[in-house]
Amino acid sequence: MHQCPPIMKTTAILFLLPLMLATVSAQTPPSQPAEGAPPAGPQISLTPGQLDHILKELEKVETQIGQGRDSILGTALAKFKTAAASEAAALALYLDCYKLENFERKDLKQTDFMEWRDRNEARFKDDNFTRALLFQLEYLVMTIQAQGIEDTKKMGPVVAALQAFIAKEIVAVQETMKHTASGAVEVKDNKGGQGRGARGGGGDMGGSSPLAGMLRQSVKSTEFSRAYKLDDHFKSKSWEYSPLNIGGIYSNFILPYYLAEKPAELAAQWDARINAEMNLRKSGMSETEFGILQAEQLPRLQWEKSNHLLSNNVNAINALADMLKIIQANPNHPDAAGWLTEFKGVIKSILPPPPVEKPIGSP
Repeated sequence: MHQCPPIMKTTAILFLLPLMLATVSAQTPPSQPAEGAPPAGPQISLTPGQLDHILKELEKVETQIGQGRDSILGTALAKFKTAAASEAAALALYLDCYKLENFERKDLKQTDFMEWRDRNEARFKDDNFTRALLFQLEYLVMTIQAQGIEDTKKMGPVVAALQAFIAKEIVAVQETMKHTASGAVEVKDNKGGQGRGARGGGGDMGGSSPLAGMLRQSVKSTEFSRAYKLDDHFKSKSWEYSPLNIGGIYSNFILPYYLAEKPAELAAQWDARINAEMNLRKSGMSETEFGILQAEQLPRLQWEKSNHLLSNNVNAINALADMLKIIQANPNHPDAAGWLTEFKGVIKSILPPPPVEKPIGSP
């Protein structure tokens, strides 16, 4: 595979330096700022023509930087879409990326790579591993597509893709685990790989299979991203970069979209998030473990849902009623006292002010 093209280097600094030096040399030494005052900016005087020229040069540089970033992301997007077509293609790209990042860029020998590949042959035949690669690529495609979205109205296609993706990955994780008759949980045997036997304890957000572990990883740190140097180009703060962080995906992207564009469906999306999180956790826990977690986590998520709806004035009366029900149904919950204090504050804020008593004898 070929390395991604670097962003074009600019000569703006070379242009500005002589101008700035000439300008600064004509200045008198700046006075020292008063003690405690913020440091003054550079003492430079520019003519209107010079300033206009600099601004135009900066516009050119900004365009070059944008084009370079778009080129890098576009190249990676096309490659990832192609590789996501099959497990064989995904594995081939993974090996190319690993070789580039860990061997070629370190000037190691081809024989070193071949020895590494042979040592890991069993892993590459593990269905869980290759399925995880496909999920990583699919999520990377959505990650790249989401980087340039600033208008909430344009988030719809990516939101729909995310919803389908979450459903698929949870089913995939569930398929890697099995519950015994006693309620214990263990990793299933799989083609090319080996089962790991029963797990003792856990609560690790969806099992200990290779697939679950790889999906908990941020796509920024995958071999695909590292090879294409994508980390610094993933700038969106409204995106969750871990494919298995269901709560983050909903909080950062799906729920804000529905709040802005389809508020009537916001409550249903909260229910979808809660169900997805609970199903994921159940897949990797014994029945006893999950019962303990559900008793604490489910009311927390339900409270978070009702609070979010109330704060955004979506089905506010129903949300308020649900908050009261949560407190009533969970008096021994660790968060119950805090919920009660918060609920009282909400009620106090919506009560009408008491009537003003008139002085005796006033009309």
